[in-house]
Amino acid sequence: MSARKTMTPAETVKWLDRHVIGQDRAKRTVAIAMRNRYRRRLVDEPMQSEIYPSNLIMMGPTGVGKTEIARRMASLVGAPFVKVEATKYTETGYVGRDVEGIIRDLVRSAVNLATSKAREEKSEEAEQRVEKKLLDIISRSGIDYGSNEELSDLLRRGKLDSIEIELSVTEKALGVEIFPMMPGQGFDNQMNDQMKKMLDKVIGKRRKKIKLSVAEAEKKLFEEEMSRILDGGNHIQEGLKLAQEEGIVFVDEIDKIIGSEGGSGPDVSRMGVQRDLLPLVEGSTVSTRHGPVKTDHILFIAAGAFHGSSPADLIPELQGRFPLRVSLDPLSEKDLLRILTEPESNILDQYIQLLSADGLELIVEEAARKKIAAVARYLNEEKEDIGARRLRSVLSNLLDEYLFGAPDLIRGKVRLTGKKAEEKLSAMVERKHEEGYIL
Repeated sequence: MSARKTMTPAETVKWLDRHVIGQDRAKRTVAIAMRNRYRRRLVDEPMQSEIYPSNLIMMGPTGVGKTEIARRMASLVGAPFVKVEATKYTETGYVGRDVEGIIRDLVRSAVNLATSKAREEKSEEAEQRVEKKLLDIISRSGIDYGSNEELSDLLRRGKLDSIEIELSVTEKALGVEIFPMMPGQGFDNQMNDQMKKMLDKVIGKRRKKIKLSVAEAEKKLFEEEMSRILDGGNHIQEGLKLAQEEGIVFVDEIDKIIGSEGGSGPDVSRMGVQRDLLPLVEGSTVSTRHGPVKTDHILFIAAGAFHGSSPADLIPELQGRFPLRVSLDPLSEKDLLRILTEPESNILDQYIQLLSADGLELIVEEAARKKIAAVARYLNEEKEDIGARRLRSVLSNLLDEYLFGAPDLIRGKVRLTGKKAEEKLSAMVERKHEEGYIL
């Protein structure tokens, strides 16, 4: 088991601190939820099956780190993760996405993770098969390259990459839909896949001979051999198990599907989405193209701003399936300054690296950094509060001259002082040119 999956809650929070500033309570709650999943795997049956995940709701304005905490957490433990907006789904019986598509997306992510892992584990075997085939093709070309050992050495050192050989490859079959594709109709997609596979077996795959270099042939042969190896593997079942046991679903904007009691029109539809979400969160079986998946132990994290509403306004059954709730704080000027400069791959370093790629060395003084954070906080208070996302709009305005001028108009080393930053951002504070940079 990966060392990251066995991290203690304290170690997890410490790791999250490298990427997310503040919001200690939210990070602590998520870290405990993830550790409980590891603890559950150490419990013997039948108790293990009876322990359900601690789903939680994160409340707070946009841009304060709700999604980032969940995404980083999934990345840390290598868990399949999907982020969805509750407003994209409709009640059963209406045209649009049905909520079961959430689980199908999660399974797709999990199978991709399992496939990538299987490819890594089997890459050496595939490379050996490819080398054997290439040596056989080259040796039959009639050109003398010496002994098999000498030929193998030349191939591994890339000395034969430019030589042209004839290779038999599989032709791509024309894509044919057996059943019409409809939004949210996962059953039809599944049937299409099954029918295509069956037709491939009955009709067979056509092959043709083409001429290409050894380097190109090596890539094609590798994919063919890897496909053959994976066809007999169990990575699909591993992916399904991964989705069921370690999957994380982040449902954003859950506050937007709160409807009023006895409402009509959109309110009825919103309440319907809540009712449709309930079986997924409670635990049900969803049919996917790779097979049925139980949702009992998938971790659901919901989030919303909850302006003028609260989780208590959700239908009671859904409330009960999200026992943990945590509030995230609005970002202060100090928080924005830390977000600007402290996290790994922070936004200021991103811009510095972008300009560096064009040969422009940008030095941002401490006073300028403080001014950026101050202006971002001011604009969040004066306009819509979009949290840390405001930093990108402020930086885009501030660095516009350099981003446009590099590398031909401006080059070398430039220093951004606090005074210069204040002059450049004064128009933004006065809201003269703000609209062009607001996300």
